[in-house]
Amino acid sequence: MIGGGQAGLAAVHALKVRGLEPVLLEAGDEPVGSWPHYYDSLHLFSPARYSSLPGMAFPGDPDHYPHRDEVIDYLRRYAAALHADIRTGHRVTAVTRPG
Repeated sequence: MIGGGQAGLAAVHALKVRGLEPVLLEAGDEPVGSWPHYYDSLHLFSPARYSSLPGMAFPGDPDHYPHRDEVIDYLRRYAAALHADIRTGHRVTAVTRPG
């Protein structure tokens, strides 16, 4: 899997549910996507109840609108809970098909 944002982490979860052991390659220092680069006062436009990834509810009041730092913390906990092979500092520059 390439990319450790929400989509990459959710895809790893889906593969693990199916009994596979995927490897996730993330260019950054941790699998939290672009969230650390967003502006400090950012809040999600949807409540927490609609912001959860598969297998782990977003913590706290389901009707609150999470702050950027809450999303980052949630993604860190989600990545750790996957118990997956996540390799940070790995920028993928090309993908080829064998043969």
